[in-house]
Amino acid sequence: MALTPVAESNLITAADTHPGESGKNNEDNYAVCYFKAEDGAPVTLAVVADGVGGNRAGEVASALAVRSVIVQVQLSNNAGDYQEIFQQAMEYAAQTIAEQVRTNFDYAGMSTTCAVALVWGYRLYIGYLGDSRIYFLRDGVIRQISVDHTWLQAALEHKLISREEAPYHPNQHVLLRYLGAKVNAKPDLRLMLKDGLTQDEAESNQGMRLLPGDTILLCSDGLSDLVEADELANIIMHNSLTQAVQALIGLARERGGHDNITVVLLHLPEK
Repeated sequence: MALTPVAESNLITAADTHPGESGKNNEDNYAVCYFKAEDGAPVTLAVVADGVGGNRAGEVASALAVRSVIVQVQLSNNAGDYQEIFQQAMEYAAQTIAEQVRTNFDYAGMSTTCAVALVWGYRLYIGYLGDSRIYFLRDGVIRQISVDHTWLQAALEHKLISREEAPYHPNQHVLLRYLGAKVNAKPDLRLMLKDGLTQDEAESNQGMRLLPGDTILLCSDGLSDLVEADELANIIMHNSLTQAVQALIGLARERGGHDNITVVLLHLPEK
C-alpha cells in the first residue's frame, strides 16, 4: 500500500528558491511533501535538485528528478527498506532524464544533483548525488551530513590539494556523481555524523532518531558556496524557520549570488 498524501507534518517546514544575481534562469527545483504510512506514522519528504544544461535543460532535469523521487517514495510503505527506496527513486529519476535526452535534442547533456531527506515518524534517512548538501543542527552544533561528489572533495580526501587552496581551485564544481549521465545512478547513503567514518559506519547512522529542537537543512551550492556552516547555524537558531530561509537567501545574494539559491528547512518542534 502506498503512502497517503496529507496536508500537515509532524515537523515545521519552510523552503524557497531564488535565481540569484547572475541573470541566469533558475535551474534549481525543490519539494517538501507530507504523507501518512499504513501504520499511521507521519512521513515528510524533502528533495533539492540543482540542474545543469543549456536551453533551459538544467531546470528540466532538476524538475524531473524531484518529481521522480516523490513518485517512487510515495509508492513505498516500509521505512526499513530505505536503501531500496532511495535506489529505486534515483534509478527512476535517471531513467526519466535519459529518456528525455533520447527524445529531445535540446536536452542533450542535461543532468542534475539530487539531495533527499526522508523523516519517517521521528527517524531520519538521507540519499544524495552531487554537491547539493544536507546539514544537521542539534544543540547549536551544525555539521554537513552528506558528502560532496566533486573533484575538489576527492582531491582533499586524497591530499592532492590543501584546504587553503580549495576555495580558489578551478575544478571545485566539477561533479563526479550526478543524475543524467548514467541510467543506473547509485545514491550515496552515508550519513556522516562525525569525521573519519567508514562507509558501513556512516550508513549505519541511517534511521537516527530526531530529538525535539533538531533541524535539517537541504540546499543547493548557491547557498553553501557563499555562507559558512557557523553562519547557517546562527541564522537558523535566531529566526523563525520562514525568516531563516529568507535570511539565508538574502545573505547569499548580498555576497554576489553567483548561482541559483535553494533552501529547505525541516525542524522537529520542542514539546
